[in-house]
Amino acid sequence: MEGSRFLGSLVALATLVLSLSTPVTESAHAASVGRGPTVPYVENFTGTIGVYAVTVDPQALTFAPLEAVEYQADASHPLASSFKPAVLYEALADIDAGSLAWRDRIAISSADHSLDGGRFPRRGSVRSLAKKMIKKSHNTSTDVLFKQVGIGAPTATLASWGLSGMRIVMPTREFWVSLSGLVPSEFPYGSLPSAAADFDALTRSEQIAVVEALRSGGASLSADAIDAATGDFYDMDTYNRATTFAILDDVDNLASARQMAEFYWRLFFANGLGADADEQLRKIMKKGDGRIDRREIEVPIRYWGGKGGSDLGMGSVAGYGETRAGNHVIYAILGSHMTNENRDWTIIEDLITWVFDTLDAP
Repeated sequence: MEGSRFLGSLVALATLVLSLSTPVTESAHAASVGRGPTVPYVENFTGTIGVYAVTVDPQALTFAPLEAVEYQADASHPLASSFKPAVLYEALADIDAGSLAWRDRIAISSADHSLDGGRFPRRGSVRSLAKKMIKKSHNTSTDVLFKQVGIGAPTATLASWGLSGMRIVMPTREFWVSLSGLVPSEFPYGSLPSAAADFDALTRSEQIAVVEALRSGGASLSADAIDAATGDFYDMDTYNRATTFAILDDVDNLASARQMAEFYWRLFFANGLGADADEQLRKIMKKGDGRIDRREIEVPIRYWGGKGGSDLGMGSVAGYGETRAGNHVIYAILGSHMTNENRDWTIIEDLITWVFDTLDAP
């Protein structure tokens, strides 16, 4: 998720371009198809990074990589805005089921305003909200849709897909409310480390209940008030860097690179949607973050769709591309605890290029 402090979106951050205790060494888990080439660049990453990229058969009935490259693929990372395709899927599933329509207009109140900057519309169509969520990483649009489909909807879908280890329960507004300390009954600012650790230890249903309490308790807060109240946290005035990163790990939406890659396989190849909804998914996803990731792919591409995210010390990208050579490549590169974000974003971009060069090789 990206806030006004981070210029509102991954598009802006890309131009600028210890709580996980596992050391940054090559994963001991070999891909099911055999160990691939050594992943480059990662030794220069200032934080922790997970990489998992595969080629797949689009006709396969299960997630069965044909080729794979990986590095620390099973370490969990906070997702920032990389969780937003999960919300898109839930909206599409509701449209497919007839309980929601593209032209439905949803009221947007001050209780929905997240950290985007600029003016907030009073209403938005499902179509416009979905497009802004993926193309511009617009936080308020995301939160309105997330609450429309139900905070628990992604959890139920992930469980049915065998991905219950992923955590997608936190809208962007409530994420920042939790860090602000403005709802002390749930996250008192003076005790954020323990409150965050307690949240991380809850079951998914219990976490969703806490999020709903944050939503209710913070309903009267303006976006400006939330933004101002999170200043000390983001400036690390209260907590040192390691503690700050630990809090983010415990509160944010969460996944490993391996889980995220399988999520993308489900999203594009086994989503259960009808033909029209599936077509719309691909159209919207191909605009992800203004196609920033797409520009890093040097091999000829027939299709690309993806989404990234960024926040304090975080940088993540994930997507799917079909090359003109006929390879179907899914990648997830998740970084966190970054201390030199400019350099680390360059590494993430170089890894996208390397993944496609490697997996599309004849």
